[in-house]
Amino acid sequence: MREYVKTRAFLHDFGIYIYKVIYMYVKKWHIAGFIFILVFGVFLHFAYDLSGQSEIVGYFSAVNESIWEHLKLVFWPAFLFSFIEYFFYGKKEVDFFCVKMCAVFSSLLWIVVAFYTYSGVMGFNIFAVDIFIFISSVFICQYVSSKLLQKETLADASDNLRSFVVLLLFVLCFIIWTKNPPDLGIFWG
Repeated sequence: MREYVKTRAFLHDFGIYIYKVIYMYVKKWHIAGFIFILVFGVFLHFAYDLSGQSEIVGYFSAVNESIWEHLKLVFWPAFLFSFIEYFFYGKKEVDFFCVKMCAVFSSLLWIVVAFYTYSGVMGFNIFAVDIFIFISSVFICQYVSSKLLQKETLADASDNLRSFVVLLLFVLCFIIWTKNPPDLGIFWG
């Protein structure tokens, strides 16, 4: 009986150790992702003009000062970094794309809500606040992703596939609505 208790205690401690190692590994990826999304997002803000207003570059970067176009500054780097993560550790996660979809959607929602709330109350935009919203949206994206990946499985394989399809729908929306934006305030620059 005593050996059983020792073995069980060892397995419990070993399980906690493995969890901490995996947690630190995932945490490092999310810190790297924060930096990547931030730097690449800033680059995308200027990429359209730097490219001589190339149509192809316009699909991935802000072509005007609308909120919709600024959502690309978080979406595309997060989308790209998600694929990098997928090949390093995401394949092992049954709900990887579900987590990433929730994280990206949370950050995009934050941008829209925060911008329209503060600019609606103030009646004008403040550049420093816009920068803060961008940085905090990147943080939210990585924080939500990190926390959801720490939980037990969020979804099954079919939910993961549906989440991937939703991310692809975002891709289509960003591409189509760059050239043909609907007549809504979020698209006005």
